[in-house]
Amino acid sequence: MQFMTQQLVNDAMLEVDFKMENADIPSTSSNTGFNLKVKGLGEQRFSVKTENLVKKTSAFGLLVEISENMGTAFAPYAQTLL
Repeated sequence: MQFMTQQLVNDAMLEVDFKMENADIPSTSSNTGFNLKVKGLGEQRFSVKTENLVKKTSAFGLLVEISENMGTAFAPYAQTLL
């Protein structure tokens, strides 16, 4: 269980690197992005590390499932996750 929770903690701590940049300026990110017009700001480029976002949300989902299914037996592992 400890190996599994450690991997989930590692994934939960990943940076998703969400960025909003002016679309007229060359991107400072290697992440795939998309452009949107934002009222008052003009055209903006949004980008995120999709792979890390997927890993992070999956880790939190699994941690919730594990803790709900284990109930009070999950208590010894809770401190590691806080």
